[in-house]
Amino acid sequence: MAKNPKYLQVANDLKEKLSTYVYDQKLPTEAELVRTYNVSRQTIRVCLDILREENIIRSVQGSGSYYIGKKSVHEKTMRIGVITTYISDYIFPSILRSIEEIFSVSSYSLMLNATNNSISTENQILSAFNINSIDGLIVEGTKTALPSPNASFYYRLACSNIPIVFINGYYSNLKHENIIHVVTDDHEGGCIVTEHLIDQGHTSIGSIFKSDDIQGISRYSGYIDTLARRNVPMEDINVIWYTTESRDTAIDISNPNLMSMINRCSAIVCYNDQIAVKLCSILKEVPNSVRSIGSFDNNLMPDLNGMDFFSVKHPMEELGSIASRKLLNMLNGEKEQSVALAWH
Repeated sequence: MAKNPKYLQVANDLKEKLSTYVYDQKLPTEAELVRTYNVSRQTIRVCLDILREENIIRSVQGSGSYYIGKKSVHEKTMRIGVITTYISDYIFPSILRSIEEIFSVSSYSLMLNATNNSISTENQILSAFNINSIDGLIVEGTKTALPSPNASFYYRLACSNIPIVFINGYYSNLKHENIIHVVTDDHEGGCIVTEHLIDQGHTSIGSIFKSDDIQGISRYSGYIDTLARRNVPMEDINVIWYTTESRDTAIDISNPNLMSMINRCSAIVCYNDQIAVKLCSILKEVPNSVRSIGSFDNNLMPDLNGMDFFSVKHPMEELGSIASRKLLNMLNGEKEQSVALAWH
């Protein structure tokens, strides 16, 4: 089992030591704590933030931190925080509808927010979620291929016994018993889509993947593993990467790398149906060698212009329902495990 991050280990150790303190006893200074635990000042500050959030200490600017008591008991709010990257388009309405159906039966209300896949927006939303505002959190993390810069917010909630269920993607650097994830098996999805194109007879298969979400990395992993297993050549120049911010410039007729790739390859694996639609609009405008497209989500149908199209179906409703039921179980004190759902 993976160890908790260093700052959580330090925070837990501090809690044990503080149990011997009397009310308003002063803690060691940040510099002293840095020397004691041999960690950075930033790590100590995150630890102190956690203790403040749990009402164990108070801090006075220019004076220091003081012990004020043990962790307060979380009072039920009957509110569930829900954070997704988007709300009203693509697969999200179906996911959110299934979440709402589960929690409405249990008399919980939802606090719904969207990040637009912006880390700063996620930070603002999490800043508003404290231990007194929600009982649990369902969240689609922002740019999950990268370590979360908002990890301290998630740990404060988890350490306050507020369970968190990540959906679609998750941060690999977040490890806590109150944090789990419900996602699709994206590596297997990459294998299925690529296998289908190989079975059609394609031997030059390009791809377009998103690099800042863990889904894109996992689907790429399935793509290259299947090419290797089936002895189909894998060329770096046949892989187009994009991020949230670079999508419109990367998948555009002005991108020479994309133009070169569609003239070399007879089939393309797309990160999702949105990218497939965007690619098909380009293929209609320029000469190319593409005859088949493989994709993910089975939610949008591109204008194919005679091409073959194959897209694995995202278990949208199932994902929202399972995530909600797992969170309810955790709210009732049960232990839950992460799960990866099969593509249909």
